[in-house]
Amino acid sequence: MNISFLGQGFEEKSPNAVGNFLIDFLNRKEFDSFTGIVAFASESGVYGLSKHLKSAKANFKNLNLIVGIDLGGTSKEALEEVLDLDINSYIFYQMEQVVFHPKIYLFEGSRNIKLIIGSSNLTTSGLFTNVESSILFEFDTDDKDGQSLLSEIKSYYKSIFDFSDPNLFKINKSLILFFFQLGVVIDEKTRKALFMQKPKLTSISTKITVATPISKVPKRNMAKVPTLFHSKTNMTSTTKGYVFVKTTPLRQQKDLVWQKRSLSKSDAQMVKKTTKPTGNLKLSQAFFKLKGLKIDQTSYFRDIIFKHITWIKTKANSTTYEEAQCSFDITILGNYIGSFVLKLSHDSVRIAGQSNVPTWLHWGNSLMPFLLKYNITRKSFNLYQENKKFIIEIV
Repeated sequence: MNISFLGQGFEEKSPNAVGNFLIDFLNRKEFDSFTGIVAFASESGVYGLSKHLKSAKANFKNLNLIVGIDLGGTSKEALEEVLDLDINSYIFYQMEQVVFHPKIYLFEGSRNIKLIIGSSNLTTSGLFTNVESSILFEFDTDDKDGQSLLSEIKSYYKSIFDFSDPNLFKINKSLILFFFQLGVVIDEKTRKALFMQKPKLTSISTKITVATPISKVPKRNMAKVPTLFHSKTNMTSTTKGYVFVKTTPLRQQKDLVWQKRSLSKSDAQMVKKTTKPTGNLKLSQAFFKLKGLKIDQTSYFRDIIFKHITWIKTKANSTTYEEAQCSFDITILGNYIGSFVLKLSHDSVRIAGQSNVPTWLHWGNSLMPFLLKYNITRKSFNLYQENKKFIIEIV
């Protein structure tokens, strides 16, 4: 058995980047089975490998991919790219507070086996530019040590390798939409904002009041990314491949349809550790006026602002409780966070017991980390409508 260390991203050129090995192995005729088990996947990561995965169908009898969706690490667009591959693909998801986090790439043939285990996810940065560490195991099918290692892995993850695990969900359009509407899966813009944003050192230093040994963080060259491993959304085809296209969305007139000038700690979810966050923002009257007249919050949101989205009665024991899913473009303190599908709920029964506020906006698990990061207590919440589009700006 041959064992090699695959390091990447620590230097400008990374010939041992995991992405390079995946491309190589997928194009070899000596393998007939591939199984990838990853925590996260991005649109560009899957799309960059799509050509090689599709061409592998000519030689591979089995192409399997299992993807986790915890922590907003896998985008809706990435899952749609996986679905487009038309291979045996699953989402692994469980409700408990644990993270599905393995990264295993296994290539099996009649005589040779290649196994990569490490830290590289199925994202462009994970495959090429992040500072990652992996181990490549190469052995023949009659290698006892290699077969022993492979047997241990397949035994430990038996229900994943035989696709019998109850927390495996076959990827299809309905499943992607379900997890997206649930807020577990986010869009690609939001995923990038969540994982790629770093505070600038200058903004950090202004908040530091004690002495620090760091005068500056030196710049470091990044490893190069193959052309196809860029977002398909931001590329246009040419005779030589793909090039970046910068686009600026056309802005229509946006109208302020509600404002709460000072968000409470409860609104901002900044509560004591002993207190459970409410997870929602009550859409109250909040002294908001239209054309000089105060809005009637008991009907304004349900019957006017959000009238045209689909409301569904979701409680069998209630004839008044309704829920709806609505997409919002969200900016917090000047930082564009992304597009989120958030839940709205309305119940006329709340009028008597919830300070006369029947309609609530639910922040959702995917947005909560941003609220805690920026601390929006005492900030102004502005809700805009732009044609049929809704925009939230917290300033």
